[in-house]
Amino acid sequence: MKEIISFLASTNFVLYVGMSLIPILGWIYFFQKKNHEKKLYVTLTFLAGMLAVIPIKLYEKYWDTAVLYFQHINLFQYLADLVQFPDLPRFLAYISMHALVGMGLFAFIAIMMFILEVFTGDNTFAIFKRKTKKAIESPLFFITVGILCGVIAYFLSFSVNQKIWFFVVVGMLEEFVKHLVLRFSDEEKIQSVDDALSFAIIIALGFAFVENIVYFHNFSKIADSNIQQLSIFFVLRSTVSVMAHVCFSAILGYFYGIARFSREIYQQEVLEHRHPIIQKLHQILHLKGATLFHEEKMLEGMILAMFVHAIFNSLLEFGKVTLMIVFLLGLFFWVLNLFHRKQLHFQTGNLLRHT
Repeated sequence: MKEIISFLASTNFVLYVGMSLIPILGWIYFFQKKNHEKKLYVTLTFLAGMLAVIPIKLYEKYWDTAVLYFQHINLFQYLADLVQFPDLPRFLAYISMHALVGMGLFAFIAIMMFILEVFTGDNTFAIFKRKTKKAIESPLFFITVGILCGVIAYFLSFSVNQKIWFFVVVGMLEEFVKHLVLRFSDEEKIQSVDDALSFAIIIALGFAFVENIVYFHNFSKIADSNIQQLSIFFVLRSTVSVMAHVCFSAILGYFYGIARFSREIYQQEVLEHRHPIIQKLHQILHLKGATLFHEEKMLEGMILAMFVHAIFNSLLEFGKVTLMIVFLLGLFFWVLNLFHRKQLHFQTGNLLRHT
């Protein structure tokens, strides 16, 4: 704690804040120049994105701590054990831990958003309570992603480098907390797909802002005050890393918006093209079309964001810089394509505009 306080009061902290803020302000201006009327919402959402780093860092710090009947809460370790020794008990232990971590992150973000919204007067307790009831499905999405990941790990076993599984877990955790902040920013703030995209990106920028400060601090200790190395690292973090977070969250925001604001005729059209086996399963479970479409698109956005996040981190870790840049550029053009698809959906009447 003393070390943290000392760092916050140091000149280096001010320097790292300034270095991290420069690219962030550029992105905020780019995405928010058409939304001047929502400055308060944008500020609180950016702050929420910043604070969303806290549960991730706390979890990383204490994930070897014993909780209840578990030896530790290290989700990666449970996944690594499953990969190394695939059997049913380890699979069930991994899923149980995944559910525990998901509920823990949900509780943290819910309390954080309650303080930000209700205590600042941005929202009423009644509205927040209603939003919480809707957002309670999010841990179920996270558990579903965990089950899919566990099944893949179970069957692939040693054929995939263990480090990649670590980045899969990191991608899942980071995109999940950003998804949670987006869920709690809903209702009166998000009234169209454009809003969903915009607020998802603002959350990502807040997250990247704090993350970059931490990385600058850690790298400066390794670089031993080498200005040239720190400058190169600054350029990479401020361009590559921030752009990556923007892309991950843009994917999250796009599918979130599609789930929230698509018209029934578009939902029905999409659902009718599902595989016959999937359609039969839906009939057996008596799932309503609107509910089904909503959950599928929410889950699709989370899985895609987590997946590309894991690929990006893996390429970066293994030193595949050229491949990583090519991947990021391809990802950026895909995001631009999502913006184009969103506009086409508006023109064809598949999506609702501002209400």
